[in-house]
Amino acid sequence: MEKYAYVIIPFQVKEDKLDDAKKIISELITKVKEKEPGVLLYQSLQLKKDPTSFIHYIVFSDDEAHVTHRGAPYVLDFVNKLYKFCPKEPFPLFLDNFESCGTLLDQLRNG
Repeated sequence: MEKYAYVIIPFQVKEDKLDDAKKIISELITKVKEKEPGVLLYQSLQLKKDPTSFIHYIVFSDDEAHVTHRGAPYVLDFVNKLYKFCPKEPFPLFLDNFESCGTLLDQLRNG
């Protein structure tokens, strides 16, 4: 049984706020790396064809790690700042793993 919690958050930022958004994204990821061992992966992916569009892909060790992340003051601060840069409010999508493969996944499962 899969214990991990998966979330993707697609969003777009206003073109004139792209540099500001990238700065606060980097700051958030630095804080998550320092303070949240329950975040197994936090990727900020930027679309090649539309650099103002991003997808955040996050893998949590479990639901508790996800709840901890969502309540962290630096995450709340990030959300307040980021949403001001977005023409539409970002909408997180919560996922269940159906099927997967790869050496990174093997390491997580055996690790």
